[in-house]
Amino acid sequence: MSNVYPLLPKLATNRQFIDDFVAAKAPCFALGMIEERKQELGLLALRPRNIIPPEVMEPGFDFGHSLLGNDHFEVVHFAFEFYGFRTYNVLLNPNNPLVQAVLETMIESGEYFFLAIMPDQGVTAFRSEIGVENLEGLKDNLARIRSSTTNDVQYQKSLRLFQKHPFPPGQLLTWVCRDNVAYLDIESDRFEMTPAAPCGDAAPAGDDTYLDAQRRALAELLDGKVNELVRAGIDDDFMLMALMAPEMPLFKRLMDISGKGGLNDLWSVYPGLYRFAKLLELIATGIQSGDLKAPH
Repeated sequence: MSNVYPLLPKLATNRQFIDDFVAAKAPCFALGMIEERKQELGLLALRPRNIIPPEVMEPGFDFGHSLLGNDHFEVVHFAFEFYGFRTYNVLLNPNNPLVQAVLETMIESGEYFFLAIMPDQGVTAFRSEIGVENLEGLKDNLARIRSSTTNDVQYQKSLRLFQKHPFPPGQLLTWVCRDNVAYLDIESDRFEMTPAAPCGDAAPAGDDTYLDAQRRALAELLDGKVNELVRAGIDDDFMLMALMAPEMPLFKRLMDISGKGGLNDLWSVYPGLYRFAKLLELIATGIQSGDLKAPH
């Protein structure tokens, strides 16, 4: 069982890594690096298709590791078993600089950091010990991982075979954010996060610091997505709205924790967010007036 330690200190990781991970199609998994109290730790990041309830997440999970393959190639297998809920599997190509760097950091520290981003944009983050058995398993396989020559054809073959007979039974996650070593660089493209209270605990009543951090993070993310679409040449309002539709849960969450005054403070800072909000307002007005028909 993973030993979970709730955290409140500020965390830092690579901004582009977070942006690309959030933009990837769920369910997915990624490896990265995270900094906590000036110590860099390996980051295991998960985006499930379905929400993992807080009461399931709170006790932690069983983290399994193995090396699969034959005399010619190998793949790293991770399994995350959330007790009484679901097991998630992921296969990684050990002939990958990101995999080797993160695994070596995990072995050196004996710990890792786990980050889960839910479909409703809820985030769970905690630091955990690897566990003696898993640590020894990683150490035993490290030499072969370092010398791995597994190519993409062999990796894809392993994925197909594992999908036919997954063990342990569970959902196979897509490994994303795997081809950019710059994701490991925290200093040059830094993204800082302030964790909330421990799992299951609400932020203290009357303390707006955490909610303000949420507002800013959501506003920055939505603003960035709008600006990215505009830079790609999407300038038609209806097309922009259609492409931003998957981000509606993010915008609703922003509204829920902001109020009118809080949103007004963001408009001048994030013009892309303002444009998105005005498009939503125009559509709502059009539906109310009858000029636009609401989708069925």
